[in-house]
Amino acid sequence: MLDSIMGAVKGQVLSAITEKTGLDAGQAEQALPLAQESITEGITSAISGGNVDGIVGMLKSAVGGGDAGGGLLQNMVYKGIAGNFISKITGSMGVDSGIAGTLSSVALPMIMNKIGGATQEAGDTDGIDAGSMMGALGLDAGSLLGGLTGGGGAGDLLGKAAGMLGGAADAGKDAGGGLMGKIGGMLK
Repeated sequence: MLDSIMGAVKGQVLSAITEKTGLDAGQAEQALPLAQESITEGITSAISGGNVDGIVGMLKSAVGGGDAGGGLLQNMVYKGIAGNFISKITGSMGVDSGIAGTLSSVALPMIMNKIGGATQEAGDTDGIDAGSMMGALGLDAGSLLGGLTGGGGAGDLLGKAAGMLGGAADAGKDAGGGLMGKIGGMLK
């Protein structure tokens, strides 16, 4: 799960949040589970929508290898995650949108950099591509792409996405589950 990644960057993220937003440590700590939820929901949505390239582009940008299209802040998958995170912060924490935006711009790039680094390490080269992403996520690219191109129904694809994110651990997966478990395990 994403728990391992969040644990690995927690101290650094909390410090940056309190320094840049003026929130106290308790408030900053409340934001981390909201970031985790937003990332999980954003990646699931991108996969179910067939936007694997968007996820790859986001991860490339997060580690400084983005294309000329504007980097992380211009990536549509990232924008969706950031928007969701800001909404969660303002709704559940009662923080104004300006502070929520600052919090998002501080925390999310740090977390995405860690996820991107894990994906980069999973490849045969230092680059991030669909293959290295699939390797880091423990996926068979053919089966996922089959689901995206008609090899399986929408339910199959959503099931795969949920399983990758640890939401549906089955007998064929680690109990820690899926995508974030695989990435988290690489960071130990």
